[in-house]
Amino acid sequence: MKSKIRGQQDWVGRSQRFFKIKGKVLFIALFAVILSISLYGCAKKPAPSSKVIATVNGKPITVGKFKSEISKFPPNLQAYLQTPAGSKRFIRSLVDRQILVNEAVKEGINKSKGYKSQVSDFKKGLLVQLLLHKEISNKVIVTTADAKAYYKKHFLSFNLPSKINVSYIQLNSLKQAQAAYNLLKSGKPFAAVAQKYSTAPNAKSGGTLGWIKFEETTPAFNNAAFGLRKIGEYSNIVKVGNNFDIIRLNNMITGKPKPFSEVKNDIIVMMKQKEASKILKNFVDKLRAKSKIKYYYNNLPAFETAPAPGKNVAASGKK
Repeated sequence: MKSKIRGQQDWVGRSQRFFKIKGKVLFIALFAVILSISLYGCAKKPAPSSKVIATVNGKPITVGKFKSEISKFPPNLQAYLQTPAGSKRFIRSLVDRQILVNEAVKEGINKSKGYKSQVSDFKKGLLVQLLLHKEISNKVIVTTADAKAYYKKHFLSFNLPSKINVSYIQLNSLKQAQAAYNLLKSGKPFAAVAQKYSTAPNAKSGGTLGWIKFEETTPAFNNAAFGLRKIGEYSNIVKVGNNFDIIRLNNMITGKPKPFSEVKNDIIVMMKQKEASKILKNFVDKLRAKSKIKYYYNNLPAFETAPAPGKNVAASGKK
């Protein structure tokens, strides 16, 4: 029997915070971030200061440079880097970076073809980044009122049931599924249609699956099942793996509602991302329309076709 239950994702790694890293691990992590931020950071620089806080072979690192580098970090990291312990670690990392830069120049790496090629690629990427920032940043506006309206419209998306009880009818083809769906629309009881037409092992019980929690099933089944809002309601035909399912909501246990204040920031970020994507698409479409573009697909190199992945029965889960 194909199962629909899949293992829940491990969110532990994502919930870890930078501040929990200590000792040498913190030093290495901080140093790595400094290297990347110094290349790709795009923050507004604070007012310069010539007060020297370190020198490397006579070359000074000033307070202005120090503050400029800190400003490239997210606010939560800035808070740590502005503590006495954080500041000392940060300046030591800046010193180490300068030592490495000096050694790279000494060995002539800055004159190598590899370096020049990557610098060229970086400049192109930076140009694109700054152009998009210029075109998008001032046009993406999402107010608290916008977020609140979205919250009201999608209230149930933020306040899902803690678990639901469902049944389903599984068919092998879209044609069979459509015939079963039409019977349901004509008033035939769900259990009766499941018993007569469903190809799932639980057909004899009327297609009962039982209680499931959010994201315990495969995405297609999960989204359709938790999209049902009224007990007795059934879904449209849903493509689940190689089968076609119709899902019925039998019962639900409501979870604790999330107030707007708890999800406000997430909604604003999500809405801004959607708006930015829309603006970016329109901007690129206009530029594409004004450009003379030719494709020579016949000149594309031939690549070996990757072998088809095997069926992952475990991922399809339990019904």
